[in-house]
Order: sequence, then structure tokens, then C-alpha cells
Amino acid sequence: MARLGLEAFPVSTQTYPRKMDYRVLCVLASVAQSAYKFALDLRLLQSPVYGEMAEPFGRQQVGSSAMPFKRNPITSESICSLARYVAELPRVAWDNAAHSALERTLDDSANRRFVLPSAFLAADDILTRLARIVRGLRIGREAIQHLLAAYGPFAATEPLLMALVVAGADRQEMHERIREGSMAAWAAIQRGEPNPLADLLAGDERIAAYLSPERVRAILAEGAGVGDAPARSRALAEKVRLEARRTSQVRCT
Repeated sequence: MARLGLEAFPVSTQTYPRKMDYRVLCVLASVAQSAYKFALDLRLLQSPVYGEMAEPFGRQQVGSSAMPFKRNPITSESICSLARYVAELPRVAWDNAAHSALERTLDDSANRRFVLPSAFLAADDILTRLARIVRGLRIGREAIQHLLAAYGPFAATEPLLMALVVAGADRQEMHERIREGSMAAWAAIQRGEPNPLADLLAGDERIAAYLSPERVRAILAEGAGVGDAPARSRALAEKVRLEARRTSQVRCT
């Protein structure tokens, strides 16, 4: 218990408070939830519609027994499956704690024999699979660039509207001009054409009365980018590395 940082209960009756079991399973369920969220997002991003990320896929791996072209995210799917199971186990522990009459009943002993071990085993399996995905995670840079080029300009219309208002334009009028241009650009994308939003807005006479076409394009290009996301991501990754190193040192001591 000392190696795990656990202390014995100072006061107990025939059994220790089953609240401890519930709290432990809640932690495991929380870990499973985080893994589930990651795996679910990865499954969506791996779909052909996006193709931005993908879990590792071996040369001889079969994605589907019926459709040879498929690359099913089997590891992510299994994480979600196990995580759902772990998420349900705290309810059993909740009942055990709530129904522990005078802390003397042993009607929880049968389910605790497999609820507790299976929760830890499932959580361990989830983390093992998650680590395998992270180590071999594939990034679809071309797909990301394609999607940014297609849909990024729409996200840049807000800073453009703000710049127009600062330049003295009427907000409602400019909002309508940008809306009309956005609808036309969206229709073009649906036809499989490149996003023409920058050309449409840069060529709008009412917008040009306040901002030059070059300025409009510059605002749209800047707003459609990723901003400081790369720097923030690297900072977060470094923080995770430092925390993992610190935790490892604590365990060794």
C-alpha cells in the first residue's frame, strides 16, 4: 500500500467503506472517457470525407473482409468499445457503497471479484491500444491543406467584417455583402470548384470603398490560417513530456 501511496482506514467495521471502490472506478472511467473522445474523433477524421488523421495500418493488414479498399479504424473502435464497458462499472460500485447496510453486508463480494479486476484490465488495454495509435499516428497533411483551402476562408470573414467597420463601413451592409459572397462561394464548393470567396469579396465594389482588394485578400489569408496553433501545440506537448518525466521520477523514488 505504501508503494501505491495508500493509507489504511483508521476506523472500519467488518468491511472498509465501499466508497473507495466507487472513487477508484470513477477515475478509471474518467481515463476511459478521455480515450474514448480521442478515439471517436480519430475515427471521424480518418473517414474518407476528411482523411486528416489515421491510425497505424500495416502492409498486410486487412481493412474489411468484403471491401479490400477499406481501412477500418479497428484499434480506435476497440478503444471505444472497452471504454463504454468501463464507464458502466462505477454504477455497480455506487450500488455497493450505497447498499452496504451498517457496513456489515457482504452482498457485494461476488460482483467485486470481477468488477474491480476487469476495470483495471480494461483500462490497461485501452491505454496500451491508445499508445500504439499515438506512436504510429498518420497525419494527412495534403488533406488538411485541401480542407483549409476549401473552408478556411469562411472563418476569415469575421476579421474582415471587423476591419470594414473600423474603416467606417456600416456593419449590417457589410455583413450582407459578405453573406452573399459566402453563399456564392459555398455553392461553388458544392459543385467541386475551388473556393472563390477571396475573389468575390476583393472584387466587391461596396467593400472596395473601404478596403483595397489587396487588403481584403491579406485579411482573408491571415484569418484562414492556423494562427498560433502550432506554437500552442508544441508548448502543450512539452508540458506533457515534462509531467510524464516528473511522474516517472516519482515512481522510481
